[in-house]
Amino acid sequence: MVLEGLTSKLPSGQTLRVREVWQDNLDDELEAIRSIVDDYPYIAMDTEFPGVVARPVGNFKSSGEFIYQTLRCNVDMLKLIQLGLTFTDKDGNLPHCSGELAVWQFNFREFRLATDIYAQDSMSSSSTWH
Repeated sequence: MVLEGLTSKLPSGQTLRVREVWQDNLDDELEAIRSIVDDYPYIAMDTEFPGVVARPVGNFKSSGEFIYQTLRCNVDMLKLIQLGLTFTDKDGNLPHCSGELAVWQFNFREFRLATDIYAQDSMSSSSTWH
């Protein structure tokens, strides 16, 4: 999850915790999100896929269309690895959970290095994935 923009704007003395969500704590973290979502209704989302493994072929009207088609074909082919969610209020303030500013990172275990398609250079932390 990209956090550079968030951490550079934290109030003095505040810490930001990335709340890692796995199967064993999913219910607890969803409850935490339900408790803050009414006060922090704006959501930013970040997704992580295992790299770029395909490029579309053909003629494209613009470089933007080529980029979009590259993204689309890779998202269609690959499994989602992580989903990051950041909630804010209308002023851009982050929620507090357990005394810390919080963002969430959902980790999906369906991805398997042994059987799923991925770009080798995108899996530098491959010990996380089975």
